Amino acid sequence: MPSPDAPPPRKLPAWAWPWVALATAGAYVLAGWLARGLCAAPDYAIVVFLPAGVAAGASLVAGPAALPGVLLGSLAVQAMTHHALGHTEYPWTMLVPALGAAAMAHLAAWAARRWAGYPGPLDAPRQVVRLLFAVLPMTALLNASVAVPTLVWTGTIPAADAAEQWLNWWLGDALGMVLLVPLALVLFGQPGPLWWARRYSVGLPLLVALLLVSGAVHLLFQTQCDRQQLLMQQITSQAGQALQRRLDAQLDALEAMAQLLARKPDMDQAEFEGVAELWLRRYQGTQNFAFNWRVPRSQRAQYECCQPGWPIMGRDAAGRRFPAPDADEHIVITRLAPLRGNEAVRGLDVLTYAPLRDAVQQAIATGRPQATEPFRLVQETGTQRGIVVYHAVRSPTAPHTLLGIASSAFRMGDVTQAALDALPLQDLALCLVDERAGPDNRVLAGAPDCVERLGVPGGFAHAWPVRFAQRDWRLHVAPQPAFWRHSGADTRMQLTAVIGFAAVGLLAALLLVGTGQRRRIEQLVRERTLALAHSHAQLQQLAHYDPLIGLLNRTRWAEVARGVLDTARREQRMVAVVFMDLDRFKQVNDTLGHTLGDRLLQALAGRLQQVLRNRDVLARFGGDEFVALLPWIKGQAGAEVVARKVSQALEAPIELDGTSVRMGASIGVAIFPDDGDDLDTLLRHADTAMYAAKAAGRNQWRFFEPSMQAGVSRRLTLETALRAALANPDGAGLHLHYQPQVRADDGHVVGLEALLRWHHPQLGPLSPAEVVRVAEEAGIVDRLDHWVLQHSLAQWTQWCAQAPALLQDVRLALNVSAQELVHGTLLERVRTALATHGLGADVLEIEITESVLMQAGGDAIEQLHALQRLGVSVSLDDFGTGYSSLSYLKRLPIATLKIDRSFVDGIPHDADSVAIVRATLSMAHDLGLAVVAEGVETVAQRGFLRAHGCTVLQGWLFARAMPPDALLAWLRTQRSTGTA
Repeated sequence: MPSPDAPPPRKLPAWAWPWVALATAGAYVLAGWLARGLCAAPDYAIVVFLPAGVAAGASLVAGPAALPGVLLGSLAVQAMTHHALGHTEYPWTMLVPALGAAAMAHLAAWAARRWAGYPGPLDAPRQVVRLLFAVLPMTALLNASVAVPTLVWTGTIPAADAAEQWLNWWLGDALGMVLLVPLALVLFGQPGPLWWARRYSVGLPLLVALLLVSGAVHLLFQTQCDRQQLLMQQITSQAGQALQRRLDAQLDALEAMAQLLARKPDMDQAEFEGVAELWLRRYQGTQNFAFNWRVPRSQRAQYECCQPGWPIMGRDAAGRRFPAPDADEHIVITRLAPLRGNEAVRGLDVLTYAPLRDAVQQAIATGRPQATEPFRLVQETGTQRGIVVYHAVRSPTAPHTLLGIASSAFRMGDVTQAALDALPLQDLALCLVDERAGPDNRVLAGAPDCVERLGVPGGFAHAWPVRFAQRDWRLHVAPQPAFWRHSGADTRMQLTAVIGFAAVGLLAALLLVGTGQRRRIEQLVRERTLALAHSHAQLQQLAHYDPLIGLLNRTRWAEVARGVLDTARREQRMVAVVFMDLDRFKQVNDTLGHTLGDRLLQALAGRLQQVLRNRDVLARFGGDEFVALLPWIKGQAGAEVVARKVSQALEAPIELDGTSVRMGASIGVAIFPDDGDDLDTLLRHADTAMYAAKAAGRNQWRFFEPSMQAGVSRRLTLETALRAALANPDGAGLHLHYQPQVRADDGHVVGLEALLRWHHPQLGPLSPAEVVRVAEEAGIVDRLDHWVLQHSLAQWTQWCAQAPALLQDVRLALNVSAQELVHGTLLERVRTALATHGLGADVLEIEITESVLMQAGGDAIEQLHALQRLGVSVSLDDFGTGYSSLSYLKRLPIATLKIDRSFVDGIPHDADSVAIVRATLSMAHDLGLAVVAEGVETVAQRGFLRAHGCTVLQGWLFARAMPPDALLAWLRTQRSTGTA
């Protein structure tokens, strides 16, 4: 019953009605748009339907003036929901839920006035409970009971889902009203002063709770949507790869047939069918294999009358046959397998039909298989589209005369179904299209209008590129409505969301009952003060801290460091500046992606903070550079302890989404006041020391020394000397040593690795790593590689002349740099060098590292394939130390893996090294690759590697790298003793 102290219901003037209706409609649509974010999949009902609360609240505070706005807003939300579900039509039955929403809002307002005591403050527990947990939930039954049967009747909602949709609809409306009606009353309820005083004590906490729960539910359902997206991506990837493998197998079969026909073009029909029978049985959907004879005009009469005695026919787009017009040349289907069922195409001149003619001409011109665009096969009795793949058949001897065209016809629907039959594709629509075909002739498999019907809301449709016989296809996969029912939102998530919003409704009831104006206003002051303090702290955070990691930025660190130096200057204390640069971080970032790269930086920053003292000041200077200030150290020894801890912390592996990453850092240390009296000098000297550490081999630390200033001068001297040495290598000390590679089972030499050596007249013996690094930085590493190639092959030629038997079945292994692959010069240089020295390509093995592959990029793959075709073997060096994907092992023509010496050093005692070596050997055996273990120095290492199937061993246990004469003598000794 209404409260006796309540004022009469508000009566709006006539001029205000349109404005109230428009405001209600706008609020209704906005609430509907926000509520759409609270659903787990396109065909699931919204967990909380906020527009129902807007409608009930507006009708309660504004009366009948709000009802036209409710009707308009509901129509707009219904249209928005239909569009989100992928429907393109808007039936008249959309009016039923809209009218139901208006009627429900009016009924809720009438019932609240009749049984909950509104207008009034509603501060009694009985009134609040009656409104929120009786009146509003009961009136919410109206629209669900009217709208769901109507939508089931029209087919918008499946009948099997009617009960679930009714329950979700009712819960959504009820929760929406319970949550938003109190907010509407706080803003516009009567009596106004009493309700407005609750705007902070009721409205603000309720709104915050609603936003938090809504955000949590949105994230919960977004996670589900992300899982569904991932599932669709995985299914699409599996389907695309399965189809690509099937098509590649079909292409292999055709190429094999073409090679056979090139050697025996005169095989008869029976023999041809016998050859093709295996492929026809294996590959379902293959209509036929055919050999299309090349018949010049001069031989047409002989062909039609005698051999084989069939008329040469043409065809049109509809598949109708007619006598082929006279032409200079005919490409005629003569041999068919199977012949039965394909008699209609025997004697068909494929040049008479433009789509076939274009594909045939491309196949002849390129020498590669060429597929046609989709068309109707002559022998097709159904609606499937077909394609034909042509491959030119030429005589195997010069001048390689064109004998004809090998071809294979496919019914693409059957091929696609057979390729994807084993995959879980139920409730999914598939559409295979030819990207380059005309708009009306693109569909290879799927419904004729499947391209137009792939519009799935939320971006759930996915596509996979398929490359087949020079044609670009795309496999589209889209979920059907049943997909969401089988893989949609978990019921527990739905229940969690309902419980969360119900808890917010309970909070609304408690706030309405227990509010006290004075206490709530004081609480508001405290909350606002805390909010301002938090905002100020955030501004300070942005101004002085790195946004990614949370460490001090360069500016703030410099301010702190100058203050510490001033104190150290007064108190005569020592301070260290530690400059850290991560080694190879760019390669990790490019390989794993910037997201994982950022996570890696965050993890490394956390490790650095753990090993530093509380008074040490750490900052990120940008990119992969970190700087630490170490106050009050005890000389260089104290700084060395910190540098060692930092190095160990950074070197430990980090797991990122299943990928183990090992990082190191080059660390430079400068000490105040010994290495500088001001911050800029200390930073510059620490940076110089860091570069000295990097030049010494990375993952090290160095203290600044005045002699480091000579590093720049040394590099310039080395670069000048190296340029001169490459111009005149004989007089500059450049030479090669060779280290044997022996078979693990019997010790026979199977390879020699050429290793660079340089004894500089002034600088003495130089590290090969330093020489290569200087060459790379100077841009002359390709010249150095060319010298090594020519010099080693010349030496090989000399050995062959002296003792050819010693080099039988032995390969020469050479390392190449990234620039050789990037510039694309490697293949031509190898071919020229082999020809110059009169050597076969089988004597040469090219070694590449994973880091070289990452620098060279995708163009390197084609060069390596070309080297393989030339006969040069390719080996992957330092396997396991880089960051490339294991997919390179499938894509590259790699014959050998070389296990890095860093792993061999740890066997058989280090568990990690043992696991890595065993995994590498197992994987190599499965892939059919040989394995070379580098750095074998002990009998125990040799025994372990032999026991686990390592193919070839290399290391000091057998022989060190030797100059040519010493190596030749060593080979003679080994041959005479038969051991290594």
